[in-house]
Amino acid sequence: MSFLKKLFGRNKLDGDALARSSEIGDYAQIELLGHFEKPRALHEDREQRRWERVLPRSYVEEIDLLTRQGWLTFSGAIYRLTDVGKPFLAAYRARQAREKTEAIAAVHKALVKKDSSEALAIRRAYEDRQPLGKAEWSGPDPQMSHSSLTRRILFLEHWLLEGLGAETLDWLKLYAADQHLWGAHWRLRADEIPPAILVELATDKLDGVEAAYWRAYGLGLYVDNQETWQRCKGGDHVRRIEIGGPDDEQTCMPCKIHRGQKYLVARVPELPHKNCKSPFGCRCEYLPVLESYADIAG
Repeated sequence: MSFLKKLFGRNKLDGDALARSSEIGDYAQIELLGHFEKPRALHEDREQRRWERVLPRSYVEEIDLLTRQGWLTFSGAIYRLTDVGKPFLAAYRARQAREKTEAIAAVHKALVKKDSSEALAIRRAYEDRQPLGKAEWSGPDPQMSHSSLTRRILFLEHWLLEGLGAETLDWLKLYAADQHLWGAHWRLRADEIPPAILVELATDKLDGVEAAYWRAYGLGLYVDNQETWQRCKGGDHVRRIEIGGPDDEQTCMPCKIHRGQKYLVARVPELPHKNCKSPFGCRCEYLPVLESYADIAG
């Protein structure tokens, strides 16, 4: 009897234990389960191989096991999460939300000390704990220079910051640095912004929350644009830069004129455009134009 229990019991999963486990191979199974919250087909082969780096068994075997647990069901080629599996996913999502909050707070604390290297190390450690090596909400995998770029925001002096009081200046730089470090943008609630800063940042077209968001966005974009221009200026494989950016109802005419235009690196217009009329601020960006070998040789 004990032999039969081992034989048939070893594939019996404990959803609560998996959702709360510190072992990535355990909670990766619940993460995978969440991908079928909206009915869908199985992942493409390439994605299946990525999953197999962290799952305790092959992707196909894992899907089969989750189905036999009653956590997934399928019809044709479409799989979906069942009511039986939903509580385990909810427990996992709650745990992920707590860890996200803790990571953001830890990064913020490091940036208050102006230690962007520590902040980036915290981000990397957090994302290393994600089953696929990256959180869904954060930006692309940061380059080696990312922490130094974030640090520039904290010490930035630029006309973008003209007219702001000292308290607002420090707060805005920290808000922008938080978002730049994570490579993501989020709006704060009004109660998360000091009242005096809300009032100072508000404009006739944007309330304090929206104004803070776009001001912070602009600071991060500025340091990224400057880094792009410096790399293009110092390299020998890029001779031209294109001006990119959104083209929507908030894009002003000066930005529309430059959008899509290509310039020699030495003659590209400075960003942000000082004559930008958008209530969001200038959202234009430098896009290196990669030359072919024949173009470079010529």
